[in-house]
Amino acid sequence: MIGRWYKSLSLLLVMAGLVACAAPARDITSPRVEKQVVSSPAEEGARSLPVVEEPVAVSPSLPEGTRRIIYTASLVLVVEDPETTAPMIAQLAAQLDGYIVSSNLYRVNGRLRGTLSLRVPQDRFEEALTRLRALAVRVDQETRQTQDVTTEYVDLQARLTNLEATEEELRALLTEVRKRSQRASDVLEVYRELTRVREEIERIKGRIQMLDRLTSYATIEVTLVPYELREPIAERWDPRVTLYRAWGTLVRGVQLVVDGLIYALVVGAPVLVVLTVPVGGLYFIGRWVWRRIRRPKATNTEDRDPTGR
Repeated sequence: MIGRWYKSLSLLLVMAGLVACAAPARDITSPRVEKQVVSSPAEEGARSLPVVEEPVAVSPSLPEGTRRIIYTASLVLVVEDPETTAPMIAQLAAQLDGYIVSSNLYRVNGRLRGTLSLRVPQDRFEEALTRLRALAVRVDQETRQTQDVTTEYVDLQARLTNLEATEEELRALLTEVRKRSQRASDVLEVYRELTRVREEIERIKGRIQMLDRLTSYATIEVTLVPYELREPIAERWDPRVTLYRAWGTLVRGVQLVVDGLIYALVVGAPVLVVLTVPVGGLYFIGRWVWRRIRRPKATNTEDRDPTGR
């Protein structure tokens, strides 16, 4: 009895999901249905979220304020002093109700450079770019990117609503199975399905929260490059640095020579001994054989008559 009731409820849930997935497609392809959804607030309240919100997400008449867009930009700024400009950028982000995500100052060939990542509210994105340009001697590169995630956002909300409704049905089913069924397998089967649905709900909620953060704040990557004409000539060449580098090169050369001698003594000597024994043995064996071959010839030569008879 419980098994048949569970299968019937599962079939109804599957049919409800198919109807919810098919409803947005009918709203998009049928002008009459779309007009009815937009002009009837009462019907909007009666419908579930997938039926109402999904056509709105792809409708050309979607209000601009409801769209979800991710703004990003990257700037390469030539500044007089990156070390003093970096705190000014951090202060600028705070004044715009934003914050610094990461900051890094480093040296390349003795010259200080920096990279910063800041986030500011989207409505102050253009103001932030303008004020960042004002800190530079010149802007070598500026890149902007936008990503519209409205469709994904509305789809996630629709899936979340369906999954939460499914979760409620499964909880009710689990309670009923615990009351009427005496088999643990029925309870475990419903519980596993409930756990799977709950995990999917948490995953979708996490994605929605991430999209909320990305669409609420714009991200700006700033690279700070020092201005060449502001760098003192004395800092470009220092004989002490050259001497130190030359000394380091000499030390590394001597180190390589000494290391080579050590390897030759530790590794080469045993290898030489191992190779000398068989090679020497072969040499003496070959010499002995050669003497044995030449000895009869020498004897025959001595026994011959000196007159040639």
